[in-house]
Amino acid sequence: MADTISLVYIPIFLHCAIGLVAARLAYGKGYDLGLWLVWGAIGGTVALIDALRRPRLSTPL
Repeated sequence: MADTISLVYIPIFLHCAIGLVAARLAYGKGYDLGLWLVWGAIGGTVALIDALRRPRLSTPL
């Protein structure tokens, strides 16, 4: 039983790490970091794909 509990933590850690990468990528493109931290924590891989597909925000003049 103890071995299976530790196996649960690996996908959870990877999910959160991918979410952090997505948030950092979106922040670099000009999006709100707080919003993307939440979306990355919930979405994981889906948030990363979303961040990769979004265009860079243009800076207002």
